[in-house]
Amino acid sequence: MGELLPGLKALLNYHPLFVHFPIALWTAALLFELAARVAKQEGLHRTACAVLALGALAAVPAVFSGWSAQTSVPDTGPANEVKELHENLMITASILSGVLAAVGLFVLPRKPTAMLRAAFLVGLLVLCGLMAAGADRGALLVYHYGTAVDWSSAQQQK
Repeated sequence: MGELLPGLKALLNYHPLFVHFPIALWTAALLFELAARVAKQEGLHRTACAVLALGALAAVPAVFSGWSAQTSVPDTGPANEVKELHENLMITASILSGVLAAVGLFVLPRKPTAMLRAAFLVGLLVLCGLMAAGADRGALLVYHYGTAVDWSSAQQQK
């Protein structure tokens, strides 16, 4: 298997395998909701809600794999501070995505008021803002601080 998927074999943790799904799905949900508002198409809104729900579900393994991956971050210092911020932002985003998905799937169909639809859109904007800030901190952990990178293997390649 290592010859077929050497990148997978080289992973020090499985967090990178899971994080991209909620990021893509939450972003897609926002885009579908914006399209629904512009085109005034209820079907696009329902698609946004379904995609958001999938993103909320996808966040579960992302969060758990993140907790597992935090062992590669030092217990103190600037990298740990970035990890704490990343964790707080992404857990908050994950919880918000679940709340918004529940509202979109169960509340909005029964009470489709303009105020609630506007709040839903604002919630999606906040969700994607939290996600962008949290993902940026995750990238900082890997690309600046080198957490979860096998430096001994990287040095052998030079």
